[in-house]
Amino acid sequence: DKWFLTIRSDKTAYVATSEDGLHYDGLKQWTFDDGSKLGSYNTQQHWAVVKENLYLIYTRPDGKNDHVFRHRAPLYIARVDPDIVAVQKASERICIPEDGVALGNFGVTLVDQDEVWVVSSEYHRDDKPDNKNRVWVAKVSKHE
Repeated sequence: DKWFLTIRSDKTAYVATSEDGLHYDGLKQWTFDDGSKLGSYNTQQHWAVVKENLYLIYTRPDGKNDHVFRHRAPLYIARVDPDIVAVQKASERICIPEDGVALGNFGVTLVDQDEVWVVSSEYHRDDKPDNKNRVWVAKVSKHE
């Protein structure tokens, strides 16, 4: 019964809500449910709905990923509280891990109402011969 829109910018990420999908409330900076800032900036965030639960997939600085371009790894996933429009901090998990390089643009594929896949690839900014250049697929289901 509500539409959600997530928006990236150079400094932070925002969310807006709508009752009709056409007219949105003002932008609200993404926060955790304890009021602290989410910290995501300058990259994608995507939605996933699994068994009627709303999730956000995002990146953010975490104190251990400063060596990764724009903190684009790891990918996190957390449940969104639709009533207060905030990320539930206790539900945050790493969806795709960080292995020293950024993750490229990622996507979310709906398999069915109980399962989505998060797909990404590693993004190397150099031509080192030991680059793995892996593609990652993470399954998110109602059982996880």
